[in-house]
Amino acid sequence: MNKLSTAIMACTLALTLPMTALVANAPKYGLTATHQEYHITGNKIVIKLQPKVINNVTMVPARAVFEALGFTVKWDGKKKAFHAENGERETDFVIGTDSFFAYSTHSLGMTAPTSLGTAPVTISGSVYVPVGLFRIILGNDNAVVVKDGNIRINGDKVSKDADKKGTEIPNPYVSYNTVEDARKAMGVDFAVPSLLPKNYKQDVISIINDTEIKMAQIVYQNGDNKLYYRVSQNSGDISGDYNEYETTKTVAIGELKITLKGNKGLVSIASWEANGFNYCLMPDSALSVEELQAIIKSII
Repeated sequence: MNKLSTAIMACTLALTLPMTALVANAPKYGLTATHQEYHITGNKIVIKLQPKVINNVTMVPARAVFEALGFTVKWDGKKKAFHAENGERETDFVIGTDSFFAYSTHSLGMTAPTSLGTAPVTISGSVYVPVGLFRIILGNDNAVVVKDGNIRINGDKVSKDADKKGTEIPNPYVSYNTVEDARKAMGVDFAVPSLLPKNYKQDVISIINDTEIKMAQIVYQNGDNKLYYRVSQNSGDISGDYNEYETTKTVAIGELKITLKGNKGLVSIASWEANGFNYCLMPDSALSVEELQAIIKSII
């Protein structure tokens, strides 16, 4: 079981609700606390953003809480998408979509998408999320306690039952220095791309080899952008991506049929089968159909 390296975060928000919050001119987004304190390993920090209550769901400022827990965050204003990671665990969510999940930075798969009762919202330029998201990202149902008007988030303890509940993702990958070493470990001579998008370079080479799946993964990186390439002799979906996309279509490259999934004309997943292998390309920053086709041609 992965244990989050984040130090203990005891995040206490004193949600003292004034009587005026109950009258007709209450804030549009629900009841607003008058004061809050965040305690991280015993040190109090001041965050000016107030917690909110929307549809009876307690909402907290995403960036402030994630950064207090030691996560790095990224905001895509065009897509209204938020990403947070701490080197071990990651999460992505979109404004207006009540679907939350977490996944390991290093291993295959992710938690099942979960509804928390209220979608992320932007209030006065700040993103708010249900406080329950931190139970998911920390892999611990007890990580968040809301009681007597207080919220406490503990980022150190991981539930003993996390594996049974599917909320803690193990890391079955073994890293290798070269593609040739990975081929020997996997026992097959799998193909790799000879053409990459501009400025992308090979970063991490790894193999997962257990009773359920044997698969190679190579990560190519350009700054903060990553391109994941997976190849396996197992059938079925090897992407580990359970997001819903606007478009799913099939294109032909020679005799091969390539399945493309994405939004707004760009591709986030390309998958196909050939010569006894199952292939998948997943750019975390979506690419054009033409870019993906060029990469695939360099593999086949």
